[in-house]
Formats: sequence, C-alpha cells, structure tokens
Amino acid sequence: MRTWIGSVALSLATSFSAMAQLDSPGSGGPVGVFDGWQTVPVERDGPGWVRWAGSRARIDEHALVWLTPGASIDPSLGVDPVARVSPTLGLWRVRGFPGEDGLDVTVRLAGRVGRDLRAVMPDLQLAHRRLDIAVPPSDPRYPGQWFLDRIAIEDAWAIEDGSPSVTVVVVDNGCETDHPDLVAHMLGGRDVIDDDDDPAFEPGSAGNEHGTACAGIVAADTDNGVGIAGTCPECTLRCVRLLSDDPIPLSADVAAYQFALDVDAAVASSSWGFVDPVPVPGPLRAILIELAEQGRGGRGALVVFAAGNDNRRIGDGELLAVPGVIGVGATNFFDETTSFSSFGDPVDLVAPTGAVTTDLTGDEGSDPGDYTELFGGTSASAPVVAGVAGLLVSAYPDATGEEIQQALRESAAQSFFADPDESGHDDYYGYGLVQPAAALRALAAETAPDLGPELDAGLTADAGAERGGDGGCGCRTMGRPAASGLACWLIPVLLIHRRRRRRGD
Repeated sequence: MRTWIGSVALSLATSFSAMAQLDSPGSGGPVGVFDGWQTVPVERDGPGWVRWAGSRARIDEHALVWLTPGASIDPSLGVDPVARVSPTLGLWRVRGFPGEDGLDVTVRLAGRVGRDLRAVMPDLQLAHRRLDIAVPPSDPRYPGQWFLDRIAIEDAWAIEDGSPSVTVVVVDNGCETDHPDLVAHMLGGRDVIDDDDDPAFEPGSAGNEHGTACAGIVAADTDNGVGIAGTCPECTLRCVRLLSDDPIPLSADVAAYQFALDVDAAVASSSWGFVDPVPVPGPLRAILIELAEQGRGGRGALVVFAAGNDNRRIGDGELLAVPGVIGVGATNFFDETTSFSSFGDPVDLVAPTGAVTTDLTGDEGSDPGDYTELFGGTSASAPVVAGVAGLLVSAYPDATGEEIQQALRESAAQSFFADPDESGHDDYYGYGLVQPAAALRALAAETAPDLGPELDAGLTADAGAERGGDGGCGCRTMGRPAASGLACWLIPVLLIHRRRRRRGD
C-alpha cells in the first residue's frame, strides 16, 4: 500500500535546492525528490521497492545525506551515520528512526533541504549490467588483436608506450589480480560491494570474467613472451568490484569513483550501465564531475564509459551525458559502427570492439584457457580508449583532462559512413575512430614551446593534417599520405626528448 504526505516546497533561493511537490495523502501521485541536481518522481512499488523516474529500485533502511562542504550531520535530523561515502562530496549513508526506510527518511527531511543539507534521498539499489555480448551479432570474428591494428597502435607505441606512474582504474565486477598477464601491472583495488580491499571477481557468478577482460585490453603485460598486448603497455592497473547480480546501492557507485579519486587515477574505465535508461542520480553525477575536473592532482582525470549495446538514442540525463565523461561506441573490422552500439550526442568517440583479451584462469571465465576470443560489445571498446588516454597522460602528465579530451576529439578519424554536423560530431560515430598516434601529435602541437612563427605554423599544419586538412607532414593518418615538412621530424624528436627526460634516460 502506498503512503503519501502533504505538499512541501523546497526553496529556489539556494543553488542546492529546487521545487519538489509532495502529493497529498491518497492522491496516488509520486513524490518529487530533489537529488542534488534534478527533481525526480519517486513512488512506492511494494515492500522494499520504489519507482525512481519510472525504473524499479530496491531500498532498505538506508538513506543518503548530502551536506555542503564543512558541514556536519545535525543531531536534529534524527539520523545515525553509517558510513562516510564520499568525503569529497560530503555524502553520508545514514539510518533514520526505527521502522523507517530510506524513502521515509527522505520524505521526513525534505523540508530541511537548504544551506547545510544539500539533498537527501534513499540509497537506491538500481540494477546494473555489464555492457558486453558473448559474440558481437552480425560481426565476423577475427583471430588476434585486430582491434589494435585498426587504430595503428604501433605508430603510437613508437612515440609512447605508457608509464607506471599512470594508473587506470577499471570499475567493473572485479578482476583476477594475479593473472599471469596482469599481475606485473596490478596494484591494490577495492570491493565497494563488500566494503573491503579485495577487488577479486565472485567465483561462479555469471560473466565473472568481464573485469579481467577489460583490464587486459587496457594494460596487459606486453613483450613478455606470453599472452596478449595491452593498449597502454606500461600503465598501472587497479580494479574496483562494483557490479553484482543484485541491485547495487548508489552509495557503492559513488564509492567506486571516490576510490579512483583517492588513488589519484589518471583514467577510470567503465564498461557498465544501468539496466534501465534512468537519469543519473545526483551524487553519482557529482563524483564523476569531481573526478573529471579535480582528479589527477587537479588536472582532471579521464572518465571513460561504454555507450551500451541497445542500439538506442542515449538521453541527455544519462551517465554518458555527465560533463567530462567520454562516451565510447563500438566499431567493427571495417570501421563501421556495430548494429548494437547505442548512439546520440553523448557519444564522443568510437573504437573497435576488441575480441581477444585476458580471461580467468582455470575453470572460471568464458574459455578453458587463460584468454578468450569471445569478448565484445561496447564493453570491449571503452577500455581501448581508456588505454589510449593512458598513453596520452604518460606522454604529457601536465596536460589537463580537457586538453587530452580535445586532442582525442580533434585527432579522431571520422568515418566515411558518418554524417557529421558543423562541429564534426555524428550521433553514431561521435567525432570519429580514436587515433592514438595522431592524438599524441595533436597534444604535442598544443603543448609545444614557442618555437617562432614558422615552426609554430608547421606544428599547426601537422595537427590539421591529422584531422583531414590539406597541410601537414608525411605521417600516417588512416592510410592518407601528406606532404613532408620540418614539423614531421620535429614533433617526434620533441616527444622522444620529453619521454627520455621523464624516464631519466
């Protein structure tokens, strides 16, 4: 039976509140809950369940209290703190009075939202899913790591092969941290489901190899005589176990990216999404923005998300639309978007859906061996871009996240099949197929010292050529030759010089 309370108006006088109408008793309408950036309709849907923006979510006795910086929990709120989920945001997981659930606490405290209490909401347990498919439909299977060849990764490796000081956090369903092709690059992780420091996968669970497969694409040990190569061969890995077969508390989502912030991650790779296309809850949105803007010592981390495999338009309020998030769609061997890849304005780049990667050893995983050829979906495309982002941070550790994103966008090779708008963006291909070597050269042009007007012109022309312009040097861009020039040899020399200085060679 649904329970409703009287109308409450939340003040518009502060940037931390908004109008939320709570229906009168017996009206049968939803409760409007302000979650920190939007007002969302919520109504009971049976014992322990609510409808959050139309999607079903489980709740328990916990709520989330979001305080302004420096504020503490006021005893008059009538809540007991359970865990400090995000010190960065001032987000606490709390319990209310005996017999109250998270929605009861939310409704009771709605009128207290104001200067110190930024928002209050149930600790929603939304269903998550991995964004993989066992064998990409309508796409042929190719032996070997063809996806690395499609982005000309060896051209990038000639400039930069990564740095152990650059950490990529894989937020997924856990990893086999002692896999023979991962252990050399793996540091400690986090399990935000069980709230411990063991990010291992759950034995016997469906799709338990997913996080290990993503980690292998990002930074598997390379040139070691076994297994596969990672996109960023020398980058460091950390894993977070977030995904589960059960609905997952919003506090765990926030804690996953708080961990990436705490360990000073350069890149966060996420090949997951919500089961339903829900508007991203405010606390999760806030921590993703914080990571993108203030991570990596204030320079900004790269937050990469897979676009999803539903072949649908991504809404403006969803995960990929969060400012700073890099949305990645999937392409096949012919650089066409796959039939399943979701699309829309939040798609920034596309990358090949890498099939060959690390699998769980022994009887677990999708293959009897330690590797699989069955990984796919946008789940396999996002870690390709995450690895490329790791290369760029390794080459230019002082570059801002926005500068790196701009280099990725401007250097991408737009598909022949695309119909881009005046900004170069296509709903299906974003700004194009990621091009790591071209992105490194574009970033070199952006961050190069003042060499005088003639050399600066050569650098600018070269970067323009990578975007399909008329000028530039004879560097490889999707097989298109360009005219030679001074900038063609100067940029690699500058890059190699920077690389040697950083490594002390």
